[in-house]
Amino acid sequence: MQRLKGKKKDGLRAVRLRILRDLKKYRLAVPAFLLYAALATLLLGTICPLSALTGFPCPGCGSTRALLLVLTGRWRAAFFYNPCIYLWMLLAAYVGWQRYVRGKRAAGALPAAAGIAVLMILIYLYRLAAEFPGSPPMNYREENVLAHFWPAYGEWMRRLFL
Repeated sequence: MQRLKGKKKDGLRAVRLRILRDLKKYRLAVPAFLLYAALATLLLGTICPLSALTGFPCPGCGSTRALLLVLTGRWRAAFFYNPCIYLWMLLAAYVGWQRYVRGKRAAGALPAAAGIAVLMILIYLYRLAAEFPGSPPMNYREENVLAHFWPAYGEWMRRLFL
């Protein structure tokens, strides 16, 4: 029994060390992203570069809202914002388990991520054709960079979509 407790303790220590090593390795990425998100939101009204530039949503628009909705138990609403959120969460759980608990590379993670990305693009194209412009996340942002610097673009988009 004591031997099992020792193995479990060593396993938890290894998981903790792997997590700490990754936190140290990527210690600048998180603050850099948070700074970008804060500045983009303050200056452009959104963190989405495509939406800020063109006014169009991107295939990932709605992902943050979908994740927050999943975390608060609103599964159906999350699916509305981004149907692929559940696939991304499963992939993240698999990669996390493989990397931190088992200490191995997550076999097949890259092809799975590519497949989910392709599915997101297909859903995006369908939603552009069927729902755009509609309710968030499939809405047109009139306050975009192109419309600001090129008023004819903004006028053209308003005539097309609004």
